[in-house]
Amino acid sequence: MKKRKQKGRRQRKDRKKGKMMEIINNTDERAVNVDRISELPEHILHHILCLLRWPADLARTSILSKKWKVIWESFTSFDFDQRHFQCVKAADKWDHLQPLPVEKQSSIFKQEFESLGFVELPLIHKFILFVENTLGTRLKQLPSIQKFRLHVVFSVHLLAPFMNHWISVATDKNVNELDIHAKMDGKLYALPELVFASRTITSLKLYGCEVGDSTAIKLQNLRELSMKAMRINENIVHNFVQACPLIEDMRLINCYGLKFLHVSSLPKLNKFEVHERSSLRSVKLEAPDLETFWFHGKKSSRCKLILAGCGNLKNLTLNHSHMADKTFHELISHFPLLEKLFLLECRTLHRITILSDKLKTLSLVRCHKLKEANIDAPNLLSFEYTGAELPFSSMNASRLQEVKLHLKSQKQKSVQKFIEGFDGKGFKLLLASKQGVNIYEELRGLHLSYFGPYKIQLTKSARMVENLLNSHLRDFHPKTLILKTSLRSDLLVFIQEKILNKEKIPPSCCKYYSKKCWRHYLEGAKMSLLPDVSSAEYPNTILELKWSDAAPLPEDVEI
Repeated sequence: MKKRKQKGRRQRKDRKKGKMMEIINNTDERAVNVDRISELPEHILHHILCLLRWPADLARTSILSKKWKVIWESFTSFDFDQRHFQCVKAADKWDHLQPLPVEKQSSIFKQEFESLGFVELPLIHKFILFVENTLGTRLKQLPSIQKFRLHVVFSVHLLAPFMNHWISVATDKNVNELDIHAKMDGKLYALPELVFASRTITSLKLYGCEVGDSTAIKLQNLRELSMKAMRINENIVHNFVQACPLIEDMRLINCYGLKFLHVSSLPKLNKFEVHERSSLRSVKLEAPDLETFWFHGKKSSRCKLILAGCGNLKNLTLNHSHMADKTFHELISHFPLLEKLFLLECRTLHRITILSDKLKTLSLVRCHKLKEANIDAPNLLSFEYTGAELPFSSMNASRLQEVKLHLKSQKQKSVQKFIEGFDGKGFKLLLASKQGVNIYEELRGLHLSYFGPYKIQLTKSARMVENLLNSHLRDFHPKTLILKTSLRSDLLVFIQEKILNKEKIPPSCCKYYSKKCWRHYLEGAKMSLLPDVSSAEYPNTILELKWSDAAPLPEDVEI
């Protein structure tokens, strides 16, 4: 009797369990068929569309479903890039384009299109048709435009009348972000003046455009201004500063004609970049809310930097060939809140001292004359150095999580001593060259028997080791990969999955990209174990990598 009761309970329990499994399986099956991407909020779907590279890919999304058609029709960002029409092969994709019906054609199209000559200028014609058709079919139902980007790289002088019309259409539709790239030989593209009277533009990015001294600027809501490869002077900068009090992000990249740059009346300025092209003599900023400043000078630049009025600066990048030790120390003394410091090709620095309890990231790259550096930054998390010799007399950085050293030539003993300073702190070491990669997950007792032109990187993150290895295999195709790691290591599992157990068929990770990742060129790998008498727990795992003859040559990346 008792056994029958127990058997009955088991049967009821099994039936209940079976029903539960059926529910779970049905739920899983339904979950597989659910289109979760389409259920995302509209603004996220619009952002996804912004990431698509080709206009044709954008248009194709409209046939996925009714919802995607609505998303496509409500998409308010327009990106017209002439580089997609720069060669015959690429432009062939647009052979289907035909002019809109006459009643929908713009007046400028009717006046100018046929006069260009279709046979002589087929690539220009296809680009004009693409822009005109897109604006003609999609713009009417939109109350406003979020972003309008126009990137023209050839025959700008022929396209100028069309560009004027397209930009005017965008401003008439209350565009928020306007990005105009006009690459002309010897002449700048003159923007329509109505651009500078827009009350809706919040972001203005210009490349190769012309702004006159007397241009009336009334961009009251402008928050981001970028001017690249343009002729500007003190008056033009002054006009923007006085007329656009809300600017938060300002960038002057490779502009010429400017000698003295003085900005003092932008209370919301948060980020400022200057990449010098001509003989800039001084940069003076008085911006109490400025957090990021980047100066990139010419090799011959002797520009004076006056940043005493920027006491809240947190991120500082300097590429200044003629900055002396004294000037550097005086400069950073004004920034007690500095968290990130990048010194790039500061060729006249000899001896520096950096004292900061706020600094988290420090990079010293190609400061070739640096002979002595004293670092006292107890909260430093990331450190990078590129050069011929290790110049560090003292270094107090007890919280370091990541160290990158790019050394062309160095005495073995000094490198060994430097690495030993991180021993016992959980660091993993990656030594990478064009010929091979060595990864050590245990630094105790490590002895570098050979040191060449290696890239040395230490990190406490196993995930970062994977990312570093992926990055190196993308740039180079080394013949060997050596791991000194436990057989239970997650890193070894990663190596087995990605390299040893690589699928025989071509991987699908780069299906839509012309430039493939390293997985497409790796033909095979042979693994062997080499016991280590000093540490039986951490044997050497050696992989011999075989690459396809079709693999591209390694990029010219500095080791």
